[in-house]
Amino acid sequence: MRPRLINQRRLEGVRDITSAAGVGWIATEPTCNAVSLFDHDLQLRRRLRVPLHGPRINAAATDRFVVAGDDNGMAAVDHTGKIIWQSAWDRFADNATNRDTTLHIDAQGVLWIRLADAQQLLALDATSGREIHRVPLAGPEAARFLHRPGDARTGLVLSRPYPSPSALISLVDGRIALHPLDGFDLDGFNPAGSHYLTEDLEGFLSVRDLATESVLAWRHINDLPELPSDLAGSRFTDWATFLTDELILISLRPEDSPDDAGQHLLLSARSLRCRSVVRYPNDLSPGSITASERPGRWLTHHHKTGTLRLWQLGDHLDDGPFPGQLSLL
Repeated sequence: MRPRLINQRRLEGVRDITSAAGVGWIATEPTCNAVSLFDHDLQLRRRLRVPLHGPRINAAATDRFVVAGDDNGMAAVDHTGKIIWQSAWDRFADNATNRDTTLHIDAQGVLWIRLADAQQLLALDATSGREIHRVPLAGPEAARFLHRPGDARTGLVLSRPYPSPSALISLVDGRIALHPLDGFDLDGFNPAGSHYLTEDLEGFLSVRDLATESVLAWRHINDLPELPSDLAGSRFTDWATFLTDELILISLRPEDSPDDAGQHLLLSARSLRCRSVVRYPNDLSPGSITASERPGRWLTHHHKTGTLRLWQLGDHLDDGPFPGQLSLL
């Protein structure tokens, strides 16, 4: 499958590029204390300086403001750069720092913070910085927050230990509610929000029904039906993601091969059968994957060149039917 390039941007010094629920993506540039906000078409909406000076910046955004944190604390700024509120980390816990602290603003305007040092999950009012509720959340390192389409709940998984339990989090009557999910190492949700994807370092991938948590498909990456022979003995190099309700994008690289020798593959979301190799134009290396809220799209980040590219599914998969035939799933 040859994807269609929608847009590309070169942005040197980017440390992280993450999804911003309902907005697009937010990129952090710690060397110049800046964050860049992109819409769903990778158009630069704003680039803001934030009142932070640490070597590492984490950030989250809405369509009205950005919240960013460094080693000393965090600040919210509007889209003119004006500070809305600011706070030191020790307000939330003794000896708290930005080490492995992650931020996420959900579609309801709740700022979620996972304090790794204090091993707590906090919910704040993103517009004011007011703490709403907190609960203990054991684990030594950072959390990943994953937007779920059309729902007030957010996916949560800890980066370590491996494997890590996953959960849906939300505010119910002003209190944090955690709903544990079967399976480990949550990767994300399909566009309909009805299924979720898990992936672990041992090489297992699964698709599960969110309502019943039953396993719909489960495979080891070296046992994927119709896996290209040159990818035998591979390992994951990035988080997998749903592109549509029927297709999953994964990144694999054979063991002992160069870092740029990986490939992106499209799998059936029903059977985890390999349906297509992604063939980027001009022999571009795949880059790391960031999910899009728009079905059929994904973002790649090429760290060496600082290039972000937004892609759209092509018209024809490798196993696509000839006229008059039905496609396999």
